[in-house]
Amino acid sequence: ASAGNFVFADLGRPAAEVNDALLRQGVIVRPVANYGLPNHLRITTGTSAQNERLLAAMTSALAGGS
Repeated sequence: ASAGNFVFADLGRPAAEVNDALLRQGVIVRPVANYGLPNHLRITTGTSAQNERLLAAMTSALAGGS
C-alpha cells in the first residue's frame, strides 16, 4: 500500500478554467497538464477547515462561478 498527502482529481473537462476560478477564490491547487493530464488537478490535503473551504470553492468553480 502507499500513502500521500494529495489526490489527483479528474474533472472530466479541461482543468485550467477550474484552476483559475479556484485561484480567484484564494484556493491554490496544482494543474498537471504538463504531465499529460489536462483534465486533472493535484490537490494537497489540509486541515478540516481547509478541506471544507476547498469543497465550497470547488463546488462554485465547477458550476462556473468564481
